Amino acid sequence: MKIHNDFSHMNRKIEAFSLAIDLIKKMKIQPEKAFDISFRKLKLKDNRETLYQEFLRVIKNYYYYSELYPDKKIEEIIAYSLKEDKIALPQWVKERLSYIKLDDFSKLFHKKTWIRVNTLKVNVKEAISSLMKKGFELVRDDFDFLFQVTRSPFRISKTEEFQKGEIVIQDKASVYVVRILDPKPYERILEVGSAPGMKTSLIQQLTNNKAYVIALDISEKRIQVQRELMEKMGVENYELIVADGENLPIKEVDKILIDAPCSNSGTINADPSVFLRLNKNDVIKLSRLQKEILREASKLRKPVVYSTCSLFPEEGEKIVEKYSDYLVKLTNDPTHYGYMRSKVWLRVMRFYPHIHGTEGFFISKLDFSK
Repeated sequence: MKIHNDFSHMNRKIEAFSLAIDLIKKMKIQPEKAFDISFRKLKLKDNRETLYQEFLRVIKNYYYYSELYPDKKIEEIIAYSLKEDKIALPQWVKERLSYIKLDDFSKLFHKKTWIRVNTLKVNVKEAISSLMKKGFELVRDDFDFLFQVTRSPFRISKTEEFQKGEIVIQDKASVYVVRILDPKPYERILEVGSAPGMKTSLIQQLTNNKAYVIALDISEKRIQVQRELMEKMGVENYELIVADGENLPIKEVDKILIDAPCSNSGTINADPSVFLRLNKNDVIKLSRLQKEILREASKLRKPVVYSTCSLFPEEGEKIVEKYSDYLVKLTNDPTHYGYMRSKVWLRVMRFYPHIHGTEGFFISKLDFSK
């Protein structure tokens, strides 16, 4: 009887994972949302969090077994993925990441977690003290308001501090984008691709709400999400606009931050399903769009920070090479240099998951005011 129950349970698990992967591929949705849909639909009795972590492990193995057995059904691929860890990436991705010279691509899944204390709403010492009393272990990292979470007794998003907007989960690499922008009080800053608003919030945190941020995004839905987040986090002096980055409606600004629409390949360590939703043609299309957005921004003749959460050179070095004369050198730390095959590799900045434990980020600064 127990053998039958175990077999039945395994089949239901495979069915749930199969449905979730199918949803990710067809609907282009995040893995947690796809998993929750399948979890509810099949009325599974397992511990939700434990099963979700197993689902993420299956996705990491899925690339290997799907390429090894291209003619197998998805259920069979998942069954293999449950038995043995063979973490890999799709072949077209590995070809593009030859710049990194990694012998083991599983290292790209290394991930640390950071929280930012929102000083617009709370004192840093007060917030950290409260979290540590709840059992969280935190280490300050590079900024007075940024902490690495080294122990988490439960999801930090479930804390009162998170719910009240006093702390936010923000990757260290994302924080560095705003640091390089170096916003000052009373500056008029244009942010392209602003939603959901994490960088907008940090700009105003660093200037104590004294800058004026014009934040635009092409999606009305995403702008609405940002509006709600700005209110929750105590952000003031901003304007939200639904607009296209290829046709900027604003001309008079002091600085520009481009958080360009990208493949999000840099989130592989947080979201291993990213390449289930993405193919190489998507990367080509996004690269073209990024070029147009940067070209449009260059017309304003102002300092521009261009960033993407991407591991691909097509979304980083190859975008800014055309403007190499305007690039401002960002780091003397060799671990943060760009890809060596590019002529601009010493003047741009990258965060690498396998080195820094962050999401993969490309950051550059171009001073078009010269």
